[in-house]
Amino acid sequence: MFVVGREQQKVFAHRCVLACRCQAFRGMLGQVPVGSQESSSSVPPQGPFILGNVQPEVFLAVIEFLYTNSVTLNSHIVLEVLTSSVEYGLQDLCKV
Repeated sequence: MFVVGREQQKVFAHRCVLACRCQAFRGMLGQVPVGSQESSSSVPPQGPFILGNVQPEVFLAVIEFLYTNSVTLNSHIVLEVLTSSVEYGLQDLCKV
């Protein structure tokens, strides 16, 4: 689960889909918090993952792309989606 934007919208996604499709998510979802009692095991964190600097609509577009390899964009979020695609290393989304 992700908590996205100032609105703190909850967004649910499958860890395996995100990790398979995006190296940035693979790293994020596979990290164990520093100082965690679980740091010696290989159990990944369960979330929620807080993404306060991303608009929910933008994050949902990125998630849509990761699931479907296509995306429906509104003109008012195109630049923000491009910025997120660069941040997450999603070259194919940048091309779209």
